[in-house]
Amino acid sequence: MSSSMGMALRSLRRRRSRTILTVSGIVAGVTLILVLLSLTQGTSAQANSLVRSLLPAQITVVNSTLPTAGAGGGAGSGLRSLLGSSYTLNQSTVAAIAQVKGVYQATPQLSTVGYANGAAVLLFGIDPGSYANVTGGLDMVAGGLPSSSGNQAALGQAVANALGLSVGSSVRIGPNATGGSQYTVVGIFTSGTRILERAAYIPLAQAQALAGEQGRVSEIYVKATSPTGVNQTQAAIIASVPGVQAVSAASVTARASSLTGTLTSFFTVIGLVALLAGAFGVTNTMMMSVGERTREIGTLEAIGAKRGQIMRLFMGEALLLGLIGGAVGVLIGSAVDLALPFLSGAATRSRLLGGGTTGLFQGALAPTLTPSLLAVSLGLGVLVGVLAGLYPAWRASRLDPVEALRHV
Repeated sequence: MSSSMGMALRSLRRRRSRTILTVSGIVAGVTLILVLLSLTQGTSAQANSLVRSLLPAQITVVNSTLPTAGAGGGAGSGLRSLLGSSYTLNQSTVAAIAQVKGVYQATPQLSTVGYANGAAVLLFGIDPGSYANVTGGLDMVAGGLPSSSGNQAALGQAVANALGLSVGSSVRIGPNATGGSQYTVVGIFTSGTRILERAAYIPLAQAQALAGEQGRVSEIYVKATSPTGVNQTQAAIIASVPGVQAVSAASVTARASSLTGTLTSFFTVIGLVALLAGAFGVTNTMMMSVGERTREIGTLEAIGAKRGQIMRLFMGEALLLGLIGGAVGVLIGSAVDLALPFLSGAATRSRLLGGGTTGLFQGALAPTLTPSLLAVSLGLGVLVGVLAGLYPAWRASRLDPVEALRHV
């Protein structure tokens, strides 16, 4: 077998230009499928993290009114539409939900857009005590949540770093880049999503005054009395409280996973089509090689080479083509994945938090490379080479020795 591989390697070296062109087809396919699948995995992780961040409680309640073009809700209507509505709820709805059977506790939140020292941020108004009980609070790296009264704020780590703030610092928070009031930073938190890293939490009453939404809330987070009774509690809220829509975090995560699965299938098909093109290149090259090496095949058969040995020789070439193409494709794909976050995030980093509200939702692509994904990509490259070489190798092994010897 080692002699067959040695002969196969020498054969590929003799035809370097053709070998490089053939390998390039496999390299392109492996690179494409690795990059696409790693992007899908990264997007899936980001989507699940975003769902957990935006829906931190077991159940999230929003206004059931369908948003229409131009429908109001203030500067935060775009954010609230992510949760299914661009309309706020009366704050008294919190008390009504708290009376529903199966509800352990409910806490209100107002989501809007504001400015911290002139930089655009997501602004969340909360009731700190009930918020911590229902959602588990924030992942604080310093300090804690603001108190229910007074001008206090907890900032996302990206906001704090960009503005050079720490616990105890003073920050101006307002509805525009120039106005606002001074707040004391009492906490800095981290998050698994870039969006919430650009957020600030302040007392609910302060956020309502800033947004002009006195007595109104965007979302109501609900904790059920039993983790196994979330679906029943969700249905009870919808049935008992008119004008609301209740969404469980589990159902949103399931829909996100379904979408990710569809994207994975779609990208896999694209990658496999590219690999199929590479396979045709391998087959074409091997068939040309068989035609050009009829004399060599005849000589080998004349000195006693068996059909199996002839086939192993050509299969060795196909295996080497697939192995080289797969390895190079994995290296290039990995390099692309490592470069993508820097390339795609360059614009965001150059104007972090600046310019306008659209910057809040910009972020770098974050492919996820795993050992299993690398192994699958390499394996696909090798498999394509081997399968594409089967017919040419079989064809070479079945050449009539007499016919082959005529070329000697």
